[in-house]
Amino acid sequence: MRVQIITWLASVLLKLLGGTIRWSFTDEAGYMQRDPDEPLLVGVWHNRIFVLPLCFEWFCRRSRRLNILTSASRDGELLARLVARFGMESVRGSSSRRGVLALRQLQACLARGSDVAITPDGPRGPVYKISPGLLYLAAKTGLPVMTIRVEYERYWELRSWDRFRIPKPFSRVHICFQKPVVIPEGDEAFMEEQKRRLEELLG
Repeated sequence: MRVQIITWLASVLLKLLGGTIRWSFTDEAGYMQRDPDEPLLVGVWHNRIFVLPLCFEWFCRRSRRLNILTSASRDGELLARLVARFGMESVRGSSSRRGVLALRQLQACLARGSDVAITPDGPRGPVYKISPGLLYLAAKTGLPVMTIRVEYERYWELRSWDRFRIPKPFSRVHICFQKPVVIPEGDEAFMEEQKRRLEELLG
């Protein structure tokens, strides 16, 4: 019951804040018009995910299905319950807990035609450094990766490991769905190059 109250209250506050935001989009990926049966891998930095539940429910939900990877921790449970209120589903796991099982479940989601979103520097960091999971899935499935670049005009920055950002009321938020990139399998040097490529795209 306590979790339900917390996530309900958080969703209400998020929607109230979202109603004050001046939204702008750049859809380089053609994401809104993409065939819903052609799933994508989605990457976004951990500290920019605050507005994504709103973005999905208000602008993308009618045409896309989305599963997100959340940690197996208590915080991950809260996040999973919260995003469910915005029509998003979750797979629980991380590199340290239930990692292999989570990757299999994400592959199954993609096979069913659902997009899969991963914060590649989460849940522990280091911030702005991509961990292997996203690259592994991209190479294994052959599906393209769409990076989402999120910029806040004005924001609060928390004293967390990821310096989590929350946009201030009435500020502008720009979201860019960047052109998807395909990451084939390769040796360690090649994958390191692809990692740097995605990090540059995410900004």
